[in-house]
Amino acid sequence: MHPTISIGNFSFSSFYAVVIFCVIVGNFLTWWEIRRNKLDVMMALKGAVITTFMGYVGARAMHVVFDGFLDIYVQKPLAIFAVWKGGLAFYGTVIFGLPTAVWWFTKNKAPLMKYLDCYILGLAFGLGIGRFACYFNGCCFGEISASPFAETFLRYGLSAKSQFARDILLNLKDLPLPVLPTQLVSAFVTTSIFLVLWCFFRKRKKKDGTLIALWLTMYATFRFTIEFFRSDERGLFFNNTLSTSQLVAIATFLIGMAIFILPSETTQTAEKTE
Repeated sequence: MHPTISIGNFSFSSFYAVVIFCVIVGNFLTWWEIRRNKLDVMMALKGAVITTFMGYVGARAMHVVFDGFLDIYVQKPLAIFAVWKGGLAFYGTVIFGLPTAVWWFTKNKAPLMKYLDCYILGLAFGLGIGRFACYFNGCCFGEISASPFAETFLRYGLSAKSQFARDILLNLKDLPLPVLPTQLVSAFVTTSIFLVLWCFFRKRKKKDGTLIALWLTMYATFRFTIEFFRSDERGLFFNNTLSTSQLVAIATFLIGMAIFILPSETTQTAEKTE
């Protein structure tokens, strides 16, 4: 866990260093795919800027409302803007970003699924590498474990504060108990999903929308599962049975399945012209 990176007298958040890297490389991959598919580069890049911004707003909003810190933000509303301290909930990116992309391409009368297939590759890459930001920051940690893979995070970190709040730790000066590094599990699985899409499906798909449908269903399945092993505050419902992310995962899984089942845009267009 390394929440800050220091170079001489200058230090900055490792969380945001990783996030910025993911945004840059993710948008580059989107640009690469847009050019490879001979689509409108300028329109796609403008859409990427708007979608990235709205996705960021959504990720921050989800963190503020559902990650267990709402009382703090109500008492100190200016802390909402202290983004350099971390605090992004990924599914907020999907909830705000996906409708923005749909609006943008519909507004420009562009083939929606073709562009979304390009966008999702950049997003999938960013999510996979971005989980290392969570690891460095010490957030998104798992349950207390005696597993040889369990890790002990820093004093005064989020896992320590969680254990202190649950009376497991008696003093925040003590090292927290080891927890499952669910951030690293997420990084491995989500990066693997990206590689599967990039290496096996992006040049072999038979229908536009295949990539985003695959990502929505694959990531939703994994996210629903990994949530059972996490111990950080993230909003729980139905007598603490399901988290906010699990409810969103169910919705995104169904959206992905609908994209698989529905006819392609090309087929729909052909039917309208007959």
